[in-house]
Amino acid sequence: MKKLNRKLIHGTNWALAGLLSVLGFSGCGWGTQVEEYGTPHADFKVTGRVTDEQGQPLSGVRVVTPSMTMKWHDSFSEYRQTNPLRDTVYTSEDGTFVSRPGGVPTDSVYVHMKFEDPSERPAYESDSVTVGFARGDLKGGDGHWYQGATEKKIEVTLKRKNK
Repeated sequence: MKKLNRKLIHGTNWALAGLLSVLGFSGCGWGTQVEEYGTPHADFKVTGRVTDEQGQPLSGVRVVTPSMTMKWHDSFSEYRQTNPLRDTVYTSEDGTFVSRPGGVPTDSVYVHMKFEDPSERPAYESDSVTVGFARGDLKGGDGHWYQGATEKKIEVTLKRKNK
């Protein structure tokens, strides 16, 4: 009786495994259809230079990207979504910086940036800039999930604080 049960279970397992493999492979679609999973993405790059009012480069300025706003529309309405980023970089000796906020390509993307003097007694006023990108700015996408890359260059002048 024990041997019969074991052979029955063993035979059932083989039959189920064979049936599942046939059904599984037939469900995979042997045609040309490609299944992709993920989110469309693009590389947004903001480069720039921070100077004082005399045009001298300011090093060590904190460049904060607190958020990114994406806008898109369909035939019925326009949508807007603001996502927090909290990305921070600092300017180099020559006052330059590079910020790379990645994102989802929509009809337009706005990167909000703040420029702050991080010293204990800041000598310069903080400033903020919004850098805009359009879908047409993206170049070099692969036609699938990667939509391409774009770059904007900006110049920021910080004003000295009144004492």
